[in-house]
Order: sequence, then structure tokens, then C-alpha cells
Amino acid sequence: MVRWSLVSLRFIVASSLVAQSSPEITARIAPQFHSYSVGAPSNTTIREFSAPLFVVVPVTPQLTFDLGTAYATSHVTQTTFGKNSTSDIAGLTDTQVRANYVLGNDFIVLTAGVNLPTGQARVTTDQVLAAELIGSDFLAFPISSMGTGFGGTGGIAVARPVGDWNLGAGVSMRRTEHYDPFDLGGTALRYQPGNEYRVRVGADRPVGTGRVTLGFTYSTFGDDELAGSIYNTGNRYISQLAFTDDVGSGKLGLAAWNLLRTAGTLADSTFLGHEDISNAALSYGITVGQTLIEPSFEARTWVQQGASTSFLTTIGVRSQLGVGGFTVMPGLSYSVGRVAAQDLSGVNSTARLTGFHATLTIRVR
Repeated sequence: MVRWSLVSLRFIVASSLVAQSSPEITARIAPQFHSYSVGAPSNTTIREFSAPLFVVVPVTPQLTFDLGTAYATSHVTQTTFGKNSTSDIAGLTDTQVRANYVLGNDFIVLTAGVNLPTGQARVTTDQVLAAELIGSDFLAFPISSMGTGFGGTGGIAVARPVGDWNLGAGVSMRRTEHYDPFDLGGTALRYQPGNEYRVRVGADRPVGTGRVTLGFTYSTFGDDELAGSIYNTGNRYISQLAFTDDVGSGKLGLAAWNLLRTAGTLADSTFLGHEDISNAALSYGITVGQTLIEPSFEARTWVQQGASTSFLTTIGVRSQLGVGGFTVMPGLSYSVGRVAAQDLSGVNSTARLTGFHATLTIRVR
């Protein structure tokens, strides 16, 4: 599954305009490599290579279909008491197909989508670690799950101009059928995810030669069931802010988001404390000839109940250039920080965390 991000008002408005004015099929592929190394006491290395693919197919000015899938491979190496162990998982992920229908010129968008279980939903004992660690919200790997069950999503979004502002709101519901996520020695464990309900609000407006965008999403979940155990990992609140404007000879970009998960329980009835992840990024892009060069700096914190605070800083650079009929956007970045850990005696501590990232987005122009 491609990691979900907030659908802001700006996206709702843009989707409506694209559906009404662009008759061409568009496609984007974004191969990328991410690697994190966690020092003692964890002594763990996590690597993921992924190639997400997105295709948008306009059928009529009002009706558009989009499709998303990916290939991903995850490799984990862990050293415990001087002994190395590895965990690997690779293959195609699930495929999401969504229809968007625009009603009139009022920016009312109806959406309906299905999750096709083309990925690997069931993992064996030696694949558990690789499948689990890519799901970290703090490390934010682009592919956070190799597969789930068949599912469906429905929603409605509305966007309207109010003075200098564009305001929007949307509601949606997702249901996923049961599947068997673990194959432990030939024994499959049945898992039924709870339904997810989302409410989104957003606003944006021009500022100078750029824009400011605000967004907020609330997600609540029904109870999950794993092999007869009923539990709920808590609700999610996501806040987002983005700002762009021309400064000097370049374009300044500021972006920030916060994810708050309320307290819940795990499948074994263990209490799961709340967690809070905050992220802020600063970028400045300069165009040299026909090429954009954009250095960036990013900082992230992770506060967990009953654990040490984690932090991560990332410096990077990306560029954008036209190659034939394609827009190509390569990027490189490096991360350093500390992540919450426990020593062998169970005392909370932090471990050194470093990361390397290489991305390449190719879009048909």
C-alpha cells in the first residue's frame, strides 16, 4: 500500500479542474531507495526499494479514473548478541482503483474506490520483521504495507470560494474484508480490520506570488479483530500547513504536519499509549536555465507515552528538468538523529539513527 497523505482542499479543486479540462492520460512513476541504520542497542538496518506507479485516465469532462500500485522490496538486518539475522519481503503491492465524478460546476466530487489484493497479505515467520518495520509512521517509508484484503472506499468532497479563500470539506468511509496476515508454522491467523471513517477540511488562498494551504483530517476506526481478540489502536488527527512564495531569485517553500494518535490497545490487550509525530520542512528552489535546483532541510520529532523522544533531521537536494516528453525529478538526502529504544535491562534510551535516500520521479508531460 502506498502511504496515504492528507487530501487537501487544493487537491480537491485541482482534481475538479483536471477532470473538466484535461482529456489526456497522465502517468507518473517514482522509483526510490530508502535506508536507515539504527545503532546500539537495536543494531538494525532497514532498506526499502520501491517503484510506485500512478495513472490518471479521464473518461469524460466529469468522470476520471486513477490507478495506483507499486513494486517494493524490503530487507532488514539485525545483530543480537553478535549473531546476524535477516528478514526479506518483496513483490507487487495491492492495487487501488478510484473513480472521481464531478457534479456540475460546483466543485462537488464523488469518489468510489476499490483495493484489489494483488500484493502479499500473508507473511511467514521470517518475513514478519521486514513487513513490520516499513510500517513505521516515524520513518515514513513510501510503501508501508505489502498487502491487505479486498476493500472499498466511498466519499464526497465539496469546495467553494469564499472571498480570497477556497474552502473545502470531505467525508469518506473505508471497509476492508478479512484476510490472514500471518502464517506462523502453517497456522493462519484471521484478521478483520475495523471500518475507517474520515472527515477532512481544508483552505487555501494566494499569498504574493505563492499560496498558503491549511488542512485537517480526523480518522476514527472500528474495532479490529485478530484470531478472536478485539482491540483498537486509537484515532488519528492530522494537521497540515504549506506555504510557497517567490523570495529573491528563487521560490521559498515551507511545509509542516502533525500526526496525533490517541491511546488504544494491542491484540494481546496490552495498553498502547498515545503518540505524536511532528514534521517541518524548508526548501528553496532556484531555476538555472531550464533546470530547477532545490536544497531542503527537514526536522521531525516523535513523542511516545512511556518512551524516550525520537528526533530526525534530513538535508537534501532535488532537481527538475525536462527530458523529451517527460519531466524528471531526481533527489538525494541524508538523515541523522536518535530513535527511542530499550537496553537489555529494559531501561528506556535512544539509539543513533542515520539514513540515506535516493528518489527519482518521472512524469509524462
